[in-house]
Amino acid sequence: MALRTAFLALAFAALCAFVYERAHVVKTFYANRPDRMPRINATGSYEIKFQDRIRNCEDAFLLEDKGLAILACDAGRDNWNTVMGVFQSSSVAQGELFVYDYATSDLLDADRLKKIELVDFPAGLDFHTVGFGYDKESSTLFVTNHAQTGSQIEQFKLDIERLSATHVRSIKHPDLIGPNAILALNGEELLVSNDHYFLIRQFKLLAKTETYLGLPTAPVVYVNLKNGQVKTKVVARVPFPNGVHLINSTTLAVASTNRASIMFYTVHSYQDLEYHSKVNLPYFPDNLAMAGDKLLIAGHAHLPALAKFTESRQICNFPEKLAEAAPEVQEYCQSALATSWVSEWSEAEGLKHIYAGTEYPTSSTFLRDPERNVGIIVGLYAKGIMVFKK
Repeated sequence: MALRTAFLALAFAALCAFVYERAHVVKTFYANRPDRMPRINATGSYEIKFQDRIRNCEDAFLLEDKGLAILACDAGRDNWNTVMGVFQSSSVAQGELFVYDYATSDLLDADRLKKIELVDFPAGLDFHTVGFGYDKESSTLFVTNHAQTGSQIEQFKLDIERLSATHVRSIKHPDLIGPNAILALNGEELLVSNDHYFLIRQFKLLAKTETYLGLPTAPVVYVNLKNGQVKTKVVARVPFPNGVHLINSTTLAVASTNRASIMFYTVHSYQDLEYHSKVNLPYFPDNLAMAGDKLLIAGHAHLPALAKFTESRQICNFPEKLAEAAPEVQEYCQSALATSWVSEWSEAEGLKHIYAGTEYPTSSTFLRDPERNVGIIVGLYAKGIMVFKK
């Protein structure tokens, strides 16, 4: 009897802990509905640029010494998204890399955005960008590719002067289940988040269970590419790990999307991480970046709105399909809203919100050049990029 009572007490305690942990997630479904969510604008003034040239730019990084932003954009995400579960594989556009010159004075906007040519990219391999990492010293660029044949990482040599990225190799490994964000530690070592353990393209029900229950199953992986080999070690298991970034030499931040939190790990070595704390957010974080001592966070305030917006892009962004769609679908495409929320965090100052709203939807990466007072936000399913000065 005592054993049964103890077991029930433990089960009840575990249930209470689970309900408490998920409560702040569930309340966003009401509080952050697009017509109800807080509106925040601490950007100063902003402009949405290149809406007619690029869309679905999920990740980006800055080359501050050159005043450039490198963008990974994938118009094909309207029809092919292995994270969200969109698999309309016919006529899928390819992902592309762009450079945006945000610093050169007296330059027309039309000339600020240029495409980066992919050199020696394997024929017959499709290219669907998600996250990427860059090692400046070796000019090595690593790009997540959620190809239709399976997810992998593409390694390039980036020549920014010639606007070219020469393909070096494709990186695959059983531990790289569904690679998402990449942190390049140097030209041969990476930390990679896998957003799920069960991929939705293979295990739809298990993937949704993993997502909605917030199970700590998806691996963050250390990858060593020295001597042409691919050696890995799982260094953490996180509920839907997304953005990965070093705060300093001893602290790693990992965005846990479906827990609406940033998890912090002590770095004993890149192969030895120890969880020590987290910061809860009023939204669901995507990618991470750094500006000085500030951790920059971008994410999604309302997951149901994001899911509906995602599913609709395969119709809303194609006039021929939209013309044949049902009236209610056409009406939704005209008024569809998806949310963005970006913030910065530091241990000294805590969490400060920069932008929250629907004018620029589906924020996924937030960058800032403190010296030039320029901020850039890119969106998972947004047309163009949001640029502000403050």
